[in-house]
Amino acid sequence: MRNDDIALIERTLSGDETAFALLVEKYQKHVHAIVWRTIKDFHIAEDIVQETFLKAHQKLGTLNDPQRFSAWINAIATRRCLAWFRENRLNSELADNINIATKQSDSYSRYISGEQSKAAAQELREIIKKWLLKLQESERTVVTLHYFDGLPCADIAAFLGVTTNTIKSRLNRARNRLKENESLLQSVLDNFQCFAVLNEMAKMERKIRVCIDATTEKGKQFREGGASLIKTDAFLKLSSFGWEERDKAEPVTMPLLGTAITPSLFRFPSIIGNTWTQEGFWDSQAETILDGYERVEVSAGIFPSCLKHKSVLIDTPPRSQNNLLATSNGKRYERGSKKESPFVNGTRYLWFAKGIGIVKMRYEHANGLTTEAELMEYRVPGKIEEYHPLQIGSTYTYKYHSVFLDETVFEKWRVTENF
Repeated sequence: MRNDDIALIERTLSGDETAFALLVEKYQKHVHAIVWRTIKDFHIAEDIVQETFLKAHQKLGTLNDPQRFSAWINAIATRRCLAWFRENRLNSELADNINIATKQSDSYSRYISGEQSKAAAQELREIIKKWLLKLQESERTVVTLHYFDGLPCADIAAFLGVTTNTIKSRLNRARNRLKENESLLQSVLDNFQCFAVLNEMAKMERKIRVCIDATTEKGKQFREGGASLIKTDAFLKLSSFGWEERDKAEPVTMPLLGTAITPSLFRFPSIIGNTWTQEGFWDSQAETILDGYERVEVSAGIFPSCLKHKSVLIDTPPRSQNNLLATSNGKRYERGSKKESPFVNGTRYLWFAKGIGIVKMRYEHANGLTTEAELMEYRVPGKIEEYHPLQIGSTYTYKYHSVFLDETVFEKWRVTENF
């Protein structure tokens, strides 16, 4: 999509007016949604949207980074809203804030505009999320896969094991629920064309929830919990994870070592050689690098070109280990042991297959231990050109050896939310 924007911008600057008309068609509903939420008047918002695109056309040559056209047009729209408030004085409190902002530097004004734009977009996203949560799970899955991920009905039908007509029926029911229950969204986004804007909202920020159920090789329930992640155009990171309260210990688990050790999993765009540093869990320091591509063979299959993700963790203070339970040479570490730091310190490797996600994990601990996990089986809908798509409805089963139980554990992940 970004490449499409670049091409349209280049054509516009070369004098092709039809190219700019395509940009307007692509973004006008999204911009109108943001303006309407700020101004609270549908028709005035239409005027401001026209002014926004006129100003964008006049200033298009000043856009330094064409890939940021979406954010740039949002900033222009927000500034037009601020100008409208200044001129009309309909909200004295906001007008006072605007007067203060205009006395500051240009950089601060741009900051204020950006914050206003983000706030408006976030408010609309919360409305959309509230509506999605009202849907039945089957309808929510179909809506998310079709409108957020762009999957055709036939692909969704194949994934869910139902007919294409069933998928179309669920989409129609979802539209009818929107019409009945969310007249606000309907008026803002013009007779169910909201789904184009759903896609735009999803690109700004998506909240992902993964439910995790772990059992031992003997079939005994081991753990139950989940993880929450946040994905934007700039990053994919873990926001939280945990287990049911009945689990008091901290045994080594696949999500703990595979995702939680370094909360920031990806910085986008994903380019080989990209490196970033971050604070890992237990106050460790981590340096992550996208280390290249490798062929990986696991129980789930052979993946010829996996993205190799490497994190080196150092400087973990012993007192921050949160009673991590691990073993070395048959002895379990005690709480506060100075030997715990070498367990967290070390090098962790993750291998990601495009369109699937993590297929293998290896953690080479500084104390000489190695923890490994591999993908046993998976089900994902359609084909998404991402290395960790985590699409709603996707399931993954991993196998690893638990040093806490001294037994093989099977962990099933299921993505229950991604919008």
